[in-house]
Amino acid sequence: MPALLVGICAATAAEVTVALLLYSGPGLVRSFSTVLGVEAAAFGVGLWTAPRPQPDLLDSVRRRWLLCLVAFLAATVFSAFWSVLQVVGGSALGQGLGLALMGGLPLYACGGALGAMASVNAATPSGGGTPTGAPGFLGAALGFGATGVFLPHVLAPASLLLLCIVLLSAGGLAYGSVLDACLRVRVVARRVAATAEVRVEDRHLPSMDGAGRFLVEGQHVRRWMPLGGHGLVPWDVAAFRACPSGDDGPYRVLLVGGGTSGLPRAVAEEHTSSVLVDVAERVPEVLDLAREHMDTEIPGDGPAGTSFHVGNLGDVIEGLHGPYHLVLVDSAAWDAVGGLGAMSRRCRDLLWSRVEPSGALAVGPLAPDESAFTVPERWAWARYRRGVGADLSVLQMPIPAEEVVLVARAAAGSLPVEMDGFVRDDGDTARAEVTKDAEEAG
Repeated sequence: MPALLVGICAATAAEVTVALLLYSGPGLVRSFSTVLGVEAAAFGVGLWTAPRPQPDLLDSVRRRWLLCLVAFLAATVFSAFWSVLQVVGGSALGQGLGLALMGGLPLYACGGALGAMASVNAATPSGGGTPTGAPGFLGAALGFGATGVFLPHVLAPASLLLLCIVLLSAGGLAYGSVLDACLRVRVVARRVAATAEVRVEDRHLPSMDGAGRFLVEGQHVRRWMPLGGHGLVPWDVAAFRACPSGDDGPYRVLLVGGGTSGLPRAVAEEHTSSVLVDVAERVPEVLDLAREHMDTEIPGDGPAGTSFHVGNLGDVIEGLHGPYHLVLVDSAAWDAVGGLGAMSRRCRDLLWSRVEPSGALAVGPLAPDESAFTVPERWAWARYRRGVGADLSVLQMPIPAEEVVLVARAAAGSLPVEMDGFVRDDGDTARAEVTKDAEEAG
């Protein structure tokens, strides 16, 4: 409302000043007011109805630019008829059509295009996008000046409108390259948790053909996945497949901070009752949004052996009865509370105690600090690495350039040689063999 009132006052002052300086007859003033009123209203309606940030925003922007071209083409044709056939401008109907086609429709289209550009800026992270308001007003000033200079000297006003079509075409091509270089961000869903806001973002960078979906807790990314095409196997699923159990009984898995994990869904699709999964998560909103938007929802009712536990992770782990064949620790879940270094000694001891003698413990996808997460003596361990992919690394999110998974086992010879898409560090291979030799010597 304040902006609307300021606009009314500014337009009134400008029109009164022009009317007093240039016109003396009341008829001319009335006509001048009608023309300005229709044009300003058309421009305002164009701004008002401009597309808002939405999934198909880019298509809407292109349609608005196309509408500009169509509107100015219609204005050019009508202006040519007006100049050739004097009878067109002599009737009230002709004048009304001229006001609508030469003034109203082009102003409406321009307002819609500027509004669409502003929506693109709103959907672009801080620091991106291009300004629209100030350049738009400066362009209007140049247009007023240029029209006043050239209009008396051209054979037909339609030539100026034809030049506008050329300028709009060039502007559309230039803005298309700007759109391709701008990062698009769309918040798919958001929830307010006790600790921080949890949201799901879709990011798209057309120039680099990058697109990804991110589940974010506060300023920390809990999970990322590419959009379009086939993504990489999640790190926890890769670790699960690389650490089989030799026992005949059910394979027991503990997911710590696993609210965003796709492992329960993978287990439901690949197994029946042979795998029992316990998922421990700090934030219930993370669990809900991951189910709704990150492809973690278990089909149907899910296997009876999958259980979800929400609360303080130390208390949750203490309440669960081990041991487990595989314990998976999501380091991204701890990143939001200070990293693995903030894990209490009690919680670390509980994690190691929940691993059965022939089992394994894996930490990923953020590289754990060796000083913050120490592997017990006489345990063999190795790191496995893989890049997150160029389609995700260009999306300006705080995610690592590569995922790192640390796998530790009490039996050195049982460390995985490879995992899906991951490459084992050569130094860790040598470390595992040294540990194995030390165990045999002991």
